[in-house]
Amino acid sequence: MSDTGFGATRRSSIGWLVQRVAAAAEREMAARLEPLGLSVLQFAVLVAVLERPGASQAEIGARFGQPAYAISRALDSLETAGLVERRPDPRSRRAKGVHPTEAARARAPELQTIVAETNAALTAPLGADERQALAELLRRILPDADRD
Repeated sequence: MSDTGFGATRRSSIGWLVQRVAAAAEREMAARLEPLGLSVLQFAVLVAVLERPGASQAEIGARFGQPAYAISRALDSLETAGLVERRPDPRSRRAKGVHPTEAARARAPELQTIVAETNAALTAPLGADERQALAELLRRILPDADRD
C-alpha cells in the first residue's frame, strides 16, 4: 500500500479536526439526551425557545440553518412532549410564536448540566487554561458564535 500523503494532510487539517470533534460532541450529547427522550436537534431547538421565547419557527430554523421540515418535526415532537407551545404571533396574522412551557423551564437546569458534562468529557485531556484558549480560538474562527 502506498502512502499518498493524505493521512498527514488530513491529520493537520483544521476542518477535518473540527468535524471530528463536532461528531464526537454530537455522539456524547445524544447519549446524554437519550434518557430524556430528546434528540440533539430537539435539544438545540428547545434551548433556542428557552433563550428566545416567542420566536417564530422560521427564526428558529434560520438560527440553525436547518430545513423548515426538520425544525417543524422537532417542534412537533417537543409540543407533543409538552415542552413547547405555539401561540399566535401578535406581529403577524400567519406566524405563530413558539414558547416554552413550565415543564421546559423546569428542565432547563438539567439541560445546562448536560451541556457542562458533555463539554467536560470532550475537553478532559485539556487543562483549564487550554480549554479557555480553545474556546477563544474557536470564537475567533466563528465570529458570530456569540450572536446565538
